[in-house]
Amino acid sequence: MIAKDLKFEDIKKGDSSSFEVTITESDIQKFAELSGDYNPLHVDEEYANETEFVGRVVHGMFLGSLVSRFVGMELPGKKALLLKETLEFKKPARIGDRIIVKGAVVYKSEPLRLIELLMEIRTEKELLVSGSVYAGVLL
Repeated sequence: MIAKDLKFEDIKKGDSSSFEVTITESDIQKFAELSGDYNPLHVDEEYANETEFVGRVVHGMFLGSLVSRFVGMELPGKKALLLKETLEFKKPARIGDRIIVKGAVVYKSEPLRLIELLMEIRTEKELLVSGSVYAGVLL
């Protein structure tokens, strides 16, 4: 995977990008190992089936890490420095979901070399997460 190499001058308000990914059991296990978050709602089917979610749900911060991937690999890409991420979790993601991570530039500050992106993570039918990020763009 190669990060896009966008120059700050080439990024315009309204620019957007997206990528799709299918969440796997392996993703959840690796994220639990990396984060240390073994909450049974994420890793124990029997436990999760007894909750109002009726089954396991994907870690919210796994989805947040996909936003980081978006900024670092897609828009702005290679020269990005993620400064702030604000997310609202509307519906849970599940193992096996094919999700779309999309962002669009809504603000650009020339003096600060800063952009704001509106983000959404969704399945084909449902919005799962919405929010915004601020990213600096290095020289």
